[in-house]
Amino acid sequence: MNNKGFTLVELLAVMVILVSISLVAVGGISASLERRDEKECQEQQELAVGAAKIYFSLNLQDNDGVKIEELKKDGYFSSDKKISRLNDDDVITISENGYLYNGKEIGTSCNLS
Repeated sequence: MNNKGFTLVELLAVMVILVSISLVAVGGISASLERRDEKECQEQQELAVGAAKIYFSLNLQDNDGVKIEELKKDGYFSSDKKISRLNDDDVITISENGYLYNGKEIGTSCNLS
């Protein structure tokens, strides 16, 4: 008798291996996506601070801070898509150490988890 085929144990072993590989891959991909989102948020905050620097240099009397909404309204961004992760109510202020985004250093408020 010629039995060509796989046993149930062999099929289950292959399934376990494939599931293990997919779990490792999904974990790596989700961590990579999270790092990308945090980096994108930080880059958008840096872009907003750059716009705020120009704003503050043109409006010397307004050193208390500027909202993203005001920067958008005054045309400091070429596209709202470039700052899609930032809220209109977020504020950029000047401190002794540089510029702060919502009272924190750039990127520290980007932890999206």
